[in-house]
Amino acid sequence: MIYYEDKKYKFFELFNEKNGTLIRSDISGTQMNATMRSFPELLDIGIMGQCSAAKAGMCSRVGVECYQNAINSNKKNMSLENYETIMKQCKNRVFQVALGGAGDPNKHEFFEEILSMTREYGIVPNLTTSGYALLQQEINYIRKYCGAVAVSFYSRIESNQENNDVTIDAIRRFVSSGCKTNIHFVVSDDSIDEATYRLENEIWPVGIEAIIFILYKPVGLGRREKIVKKDERLARFLDAAIKKKHFYRVGFDTCFTSALIKYGESLEMSSVDACEAGRFSMYIDAEMNAYPCSFDNQLGKYRVSLENKQIEEIWNGVEFEHFRNIHLQKCNICKDSNICSYGCGLKLGIELC
Repeated sequence: MIYYEDKKYKFFELFNEKNGTLIRSDISGTQMNATMRSFPELLDIGIMGQCSAAKAGMCSRVGVECYQNAINSNKKNMSLENYETIMKQCKNRVFQVALGGAGDPNKHEFFEEILSMTREYGIVPNLTTSGYALLQQEINYIRKYCGAVAVSFYSRIESNQENNDVTIDAIRRFVSSGCKTNIHFVVSDDSIDEATYRLENEIWPVGIEAIIFILYKPVGLGRREKIVKKDERLARFLDAAIKKKHFYRVGFDTCFTSALIKYGESLEMSSVDACEAGRFSMYIDAEMNAYPCSFDNQLGKYRVSLENKQIEEIWNGVEFEHFRNIHLQKCNICKDSNICSYGCGLKLGIELC
């Protein structure tokens, strides 16, 4: 277990680097949850500037429009030197990193070096991949260094069969190689019925650890008409996810928090977290720009360059502070607003309350 004490905000954390369990105390002397950290505990690092899977149509074929607009991105991948600059600032502060960006991180030219360096600095690397053109050596590196790997679920059911062998085969290979394997499933207005059907009938690859449902956002190639609607389909999906017992764990990104508050009456609210962006996590892209939330990667409203600034300086800077202070008008009078951080700080219109 790794112990971290936040003297500024008066709480402590315990992190199990073997299974990813995080325990955070209340603010000292109170029964109030900590709402911010003096340095991010999780860094989402976009080491990739381009994506071969996107150019092959992996995501667009199943209606998952890339929030990074990766099909049109031809930026350079993050250099190993820049990555180490980040790691040096994170030592003894950050518990884990999520590797990603505009492409599959396992295709980075210095993939093994990045993973091993992360461990050398006492940080656990995790990553998400499409599984496209997956090599056995990449699987070996992931098994050796990573806490977990998530596979973006780019398969749909057609004629009672999976329509994407690449996704299914990647999951099978990760599981059989002993990697802790999760699924990331993007829930949009188009895909919510399939997600419900799979949950109700347990149609998922065998051996997975967890399924994390990611709320669709109108960012990058995303479109507003595909945002999940507040209707009986949403209620049925959440019932299938929450009330039914599964052979895997079920989780949600924190963009789902407002929906969980409204529809998840059987949930233990202590298991529901507020948006961590700019409070407990930060995103850094391949060009060394920092953002409170990765979904600001296109507009860059809160973008700050790391070229002449340190992570801590940006974390405490005016851009991030402004992001944290965004309160949607409707949320100011809501009794649960503290649980979901007063709505989406990027004002994407994705609240489901």
